[in-house]
Amino acid sequence: MITRIEIDGFKSLRAFSLDLEPLTAIVGPNGAGKSNLFDALALLAKVAETNLVTAFKGGRGRIRDQFARTPEGVERSMRFAAELLLLPGSSRHDLVQSRVRYEVEIERTLERGGLDGLVITRERLLPLKRGADTWIDHHPHWGPLARYGTPELGVELEGAPGPERIVRIAPGDGGPSLSVDIGRDRSLLSLPYALVTPLVEATSRELRAFRLLHIEPHRLTQPSDRAAGTLLAEDGSNLPTVLAALGPETRALIRKDMETLLPGFRGFEVTPFEDELRLEADFMDTKRLPARLLSDGMLRLLALFTLLRSARRGAIAAIEEPENGVYPGRLRALVDSLLSATSPTLGEATAVPQVLLSTHSTAIIAALRGLPRAIVFADLVRGRDGLRSTRMRHVVSEGENESGAVPSVSSGEMMRLLESSRPWDD
Repeated sequence: MITRIEIDGFKSLRAFSLDLEPLTAIVGPNGAGKSNLFDALALLAKVAETNLVTAFKGGRGRIRDQFARTPEGVERSMRFAAELLLLPGSSRHDLVQSRVRYEVEIERTLERGGLDGLVITRERLLPLKRGADTWIDHHPHWGPLARYGTPELGVELEGAPGPERIVRIAPGDGGPSLSVDIGRDRSLLSLPYALVTPLVEATSRELRAFRLLHIEPHRLTQPSDRAAGTLLAEDGSNLPTVLAALGPETRALIRKDMETLLPGFRGFEVTPFEDELRLEADFMDTKRLPARLLSDGMLRLLALFTLLRSARRGAIAAIEEPENGVYPGRLRALVDSLLSATSPTLGEATAVPQVLLSTHSTAIIAALRGLPRAIVFADLVRGRDGLRSTRMRHVVSEGENESGAVPSVSSGEMMRLLESSRPWDD
């Protein structure tokens, strides 16, 4: 679970920071940068998995387009920092430290022939100290999963920049430090797990578990290839294949989720046809219908619940505008389902996803108003250099003061800003 994210130099995210909840809803006008946060998390997940060029090419836009603008042109570097609560099961080994902070700085270079290059200039993995862990202070029910057993642990870039770099790993258990030679074009987290320590492995697994769902309804109506993969694609296009791969217990949970929101829904089936798999749904007093005859809202909900129920333990699911195509009267029930999925008993906490969603729905906002820190308002603010950057603030009730230094906005001000339809603050 990511409990805090800091980003500087990615698109509109400059000197950006945000504390995250198990369920965080981001509201704000179009163009405020909500999608940029999801894109940044997707990039960080890829940096933990593969080399930098491949990671950036998987994002929206050219490599250069993903760096923040400056008055002179484009930033040369970007920085990420993520504070994590590593849940049991993040590693094949028992962890004595579950609260960590990972930092990485990426620089854009000019290679031979004028080609764009990317290198890592700084990378650190450090333990969080109990006395400075304000997130756990605000979330005491997660406290039993927070471990602070290796105060001396550290992973840090060592030596002068060059074609190769040495990363020093101090395991913090009294054993000798390890030194790993690694190219500057990839992160330590992207190395095979056999070459790194259990804590590096757990951090990598946690960041790689980010999943973005940006559904394209017309793709959900189509059959999918039998070999389309068992992880739900960003656009949902392989939904039949993912459903076919799930066990009966998981499929039953998805069916129950759907029945709660859609009275009359009785189940779904995936049927083979040549090299493809086709999705069909059953309803009370109605014959089975193929996916092409199902509503956009129904298909969106099925994809959403499939993502939540099929995600591996500790997964982070980002969902853009889940209200699209869903009857407004059902949105509160949808929020209840999301809260149930992300707020289990402690004994089940290792298997639940963390959910981030962007929304324009007043029904979703109203359903979350009683939850402190669950709603975040996004807008654009103009800096001293004249450029606009994304700002995100937690929404608090009228008259309530947020403790600490966490930026906040009142619910009344949020609604006034939303109604004004202006994403920036002059």
